Amino acid sequence: MPKPPEPNAAATAGRGFIVITVAKLWFMLGGALITFGLPFIFGSRLYGPGADGKALYGQYVDLNNTLSILSMVMVTGVMQSVAKFVSQTPERAGGVVRQARTMMLVVGALVGGGFVAASPWIAEARHNPDLVDGYRAAGVILFCYGVYTVFIGTLNGRKEFFRQALFDIGFTSMKAVLVLGAAALGLGVIGAFGGFATAALLIMLLAAWRVGRGVGDGPPDRALYAFAAQVMLYTLVFNVVFKLDVLLFKPAAVDLYAPVADWMPQGGALLDWMRARAVEASADGLLGVYGLALNVSRLPWQATIAITFVVFPMVSEATFAADRDRTLLYIRQTLRYSMMLIGAAAVVLTAVPQAVIGLLPAGFADGVVALAWLAPAYFCFSLFNVVNTLLMSAGRATAALIIGVVTVGLAAALYSTLLPGADSGVDLLARTGQCTLAAFVVGLAIGSAVLWRHYGPPFPLGTSVRVLSIGAVMVVAGRALPTLGKIGNLAVAVAMGLAFLAALVITREFGAEDKERLMRVLGRKKK
Repeated sequence: MPKPPEPNAAATAGRGFIVITVAKLWFMLGGALITFGLPFIFGSRLYGPGADGKALYGQYVDLNNTLSILSMVMVTGVMQSVAKFVSQTPERAGGVVRQARTMMLVVGALVGGGFVAASPWIAEARHNPDLVDGYRAAGVILFCYGVYTVFIGTLNGRKEFFRQALFDIGFTSMKAVLVLGAAALGLGVIGAFGGFATAALLIMLLAAWRVGRGVGDGPPDRALYAFAAQVMLYTLVFNVVFKLDVLLFKPAAVDLYAPVADWMPQGGALLDWMRARAVEASADGLLGVYGLALNVSRLPWQATIAITFVVFPMVSEATFAADRDRTLLYIRQTLRYSMMLIGAAAVVLTAVPQAVIGLLPAGFADGVVALAWLAPAYFCFSLFNVVNTLLMSAGRATAALIIGVVTVGLAAALYSTLLPGADSGVDLLARTGQCTLAAFVVGLAIGSAVLWRHYGPPFPLGTSVRVLSIGAVMVVAGRALPTLGKIGNLAVAVAMGLAFLAALVITREFGAEDKERLMRVLGRKKK
């Protein structure tokens, strides 16, 4: 049997998880405000009586999706690299941080500056020729993220989770206020991204001032470059997996609507321009519907970011000390609690997708079709993310990279094969969700098999059976319920979430030992 971690280590991990979870819940709240607020703002009278809120929101989703492919490379890749080396060799922390800061000033300038320079081409390629300035703002965000995450990785590696959480909360607050504020002023998608860039610049300067001055001394560690390159390459592949559906959805939507525009008169540059804009507006509207369902389905995944932030330095430290038993214990506990935490939200979204979508403007109603598939897809993706983070923290970034490449290849094949055959907007929404679910299931299976091969069975069998069985029963029950209106559906959703958690207690999945561990983490009981 694996030896339990020392009480102090368990308390550190548990309290770290709590404070980072609070920050990520705030992040989720900020994201939800933007996700649900922008459709209402873009469709309001601020943008004229005939404003197409779906199309503007679709443009926001598309631009943000393109940006986030590279921004997450900065955030995840840099943070995990710095955290790993600071936690392993704290005596060299100062040199590691200065080394990473210099590296990211160069990389951030190249990537962010390149994005700014290529903005006209990117905007044209994504069928958004009027959003060039929005893409330029995205380039500024990329540079700021690259530098900012060096300091956040430093705090994470030192296990200063409370300070890390404060920065996360501050950035989330500034981003939500500035993005929504700019949109509410009538500045549109470009204004929203200008607000985003301003928030990123402010938090970068604040982190450099508050964290950068106290990094201490120590020599650099040349191994950082190789590890950072591996992790950033994996993160790039990971984000292509994560964002590929939107990248391929819009071209498929353009192809779907292009024949519909045949009724418009042809001939002449002006008529061709009008025809292209009409097709793009229809595609943006459908993408807005899909993007809203997608953002809702990703909310449970965001909770796992807290888990990965905390478990990464803990597993990294255990594997560096060649403590296989402790590593396996961390892996099994992490995945067990991940299944329970993510499962509660995913079950609700899968069982009663209309409960959330029904709260939004009527034009987004078809999002229910996509959400019914995307909710279970992101349950699998959340676990896929945790599994691959565990592999990387254990020094197996190459294995995680290969898993990511295989998953990207499968997803690309599915999207390329099935999306062009859609015969309506609703059909395209369903097919995209189905392809996403299939790709994530296979990716999770491969990652779990690799983790099992090196450390033993990662998922406790009893937990897997109970969580999946309870979830399946609740989904069937939820789908059988009649439509009860906005308030009724919302009440059912809340009841289902509570029932899922109650079922975990009744089946003793969450038992006395878990409660005791939670109390110990909270500091109410000492071992």
